[in-house]
Amino acid sequence: MRWHYRDPLLVWLLPASYAVHIIEEWSGGFPEWVARIAGGVLSRDVFVLMNVAGMVLMIAATRAAVRSERNGWMAVTIAATLLVNALLHIAGTLFTRSYSPGLFSSIVLYLPLCQLVILRARMQATASVLTRGVTTGLAIHGVVLLIAFAFARA
Repeated sequence: MRWHYRDPLLVWLLPASYAVHIIEEWSGGFPEWVARIAGGVLSRDVFVLMNVAGMVLMIAATRAAVRSERNGWMAVTIAATLLVNALLHIAGTLFTRSYSPGLFSSIVLYLPLCQLVILRARMQATASVLTRGVTTGLAIHGVVLLIAFAFARA
């Protein structure tokens, strides 16, 4: 089976993997891990608020992406955002020599799913769809990092 980059099952697996990832981060103490790295406190309330907002936006983008080719860039955006998150969990683990909560779901879920979406988009979508999706995904994750570290230092 050759999946299209905005195949509904494939794209809906992204928010499902995000839900699993949030559970791993929560149960593993990700807010406390980030606080140690940032030198402050990232409250669990802020963690929940950020992830609820993220899930709502991801579900809206997923719906839009699977409904219209015009919104296909949103599938690439979700995949790019989650792929950057996976790479940062891996880097964080290596850099700190400690388990970054969310690492396992990053490796097992994010890496294969996100790469599949992005590779398929590279083969099936226009260059502008791919560029817009990846650029937006990078920007979104950058904003999330700034917010998380700002709250952790506050």
